[in-house]
Amino acid sequence: MIEDSPVYIDRVIALENTVDDLRSQNQATHHLLQDILAKLGPTQPQNAPDPTQLPDVTQPPNPTNRQPSPSPAPSAGRKKNFLKPSAPSDFSGDRAGGKVFLMSCRTYIRLCPEAFDSEDTKIIWAMSYMKSGRAGRWAAREFELESKSGSLRFIDWVDFEVEFRKDFTPLDSEAAAINMLETTAYFQGKRTVDDYLDQFQDLIYDSGYTDKKTMVVKFRRGLDRQIATALAGMASGRPSDTDPTAWFKLAVQMDQNRAADEAFQASHRQVRPLAPPRLSVFSRPQPVVTPAALPARFAHSNPSPGNPVPMDIDAARKAKAISDTCRRCGETGHWAKDCHRRFDVRYMDADELELMLEDKLAAKDAVPAEPPSEHKEPTPVSVEDFVSHSG
Repeated sequence: MIEDSPVYIDRVIALENTVDDLRSQNQATHHLLQDILAKLGPTQPQNAPDPTQLPDVTQPPNPTNRQPSPSPAPSAGRKKNFLKPSAPSDFSGDRAGGKVFLMSCRTYIRLCPEAFDSEDTKIIWAMSYMKSGRAGRWAAREFELESKSGSLRFIDWVDFEVEFRKDFTPLDSEAAAINMLETTAYFQGKRTVDDYLDQFQDLIYDSGYTDKKTMVVKFRRGLDRQIATALAGMASGRPSDTDPTAWFKLAVQMDQNRAADEAFQASHRQVRPLAPPRLSVFSRPQPVVTPAALPARFAHSNPSPGNPVPMDIDAARKAKAISDTCRRCGETGHWAKDCHRRFDVRYMDADELELMLEDKLAAKDAVPAEPPSEHKEPTPVSVEDFVSHSG
């Protein structure tokens, strides 16, 4: 029989060996593709062939038409992620920066998911940036609890965010924003409309206001008085009171137009010329001196490269030297306080004369009046006394 012939048996054995080789190659290709897809991401290319499906071996393979085993095809359209996002900044525990820190951690985790293989890795990585201040002490307590219990007290990243918000974000940001919107603390003041709008939108978001009319009223209430008056006096083009976005854009545009107008007016403002000096009837005209005849103000005005001149710091002081002419008598060599004619009434001015008269009257009033003396009779002198004194 043909089935018992040696040729047939050899061909069957060769066919079985070929099938085993194909099966091994397919399994190796499958494992290789799985490793590549695991490194690139969880998404697998669609319409991928089933590597476990074996080819049709009902017909014996033709050695002359044997095709080489297919090599693992690279995943089309998938590239390795070379993004290098910025790491979060160190967090000290300030409640005003808690949301920003948490947002930075979220961004980094989403852009580099392959770097975090577990929830604990995300949490410990975020806590590594909490190094100082209240945040550093909080992280130290969490690590101490981990060393005692053997695991972190957070279930996953969501649980960590909840606990983080309790300790490092404003306790009641909604109430704080509402209270500020009820006062004048959020008013524009001297800021631009852009800066005012940024703060106003943050307050609206934190307060939870959803009524658009309320937003428009509070926005217009805090605007600069000139801009608010211009918006109120618009005859046409006035936005609806239920469209706060249109009011925001219109206020920014008006502020920009006002700034452009102020810059235009400042650049075209004419400088008023100085009025010529008023000449007195008794003043003499001064001779006109040309600029060429004026001496150099400082000695170092034109220094040469090889012969530098030191700066004369007393040049300006010398130009304003005070003359030693006496203003009382007109002579030189002394001042008015040392003038020998300062007691001469002919050289005194009105103030000095008045002061001298006051001194004289005061001195006269200070002399005490003599009391009237009583009349006394002269003492008689005897002859004996005269003789005794003369002898």
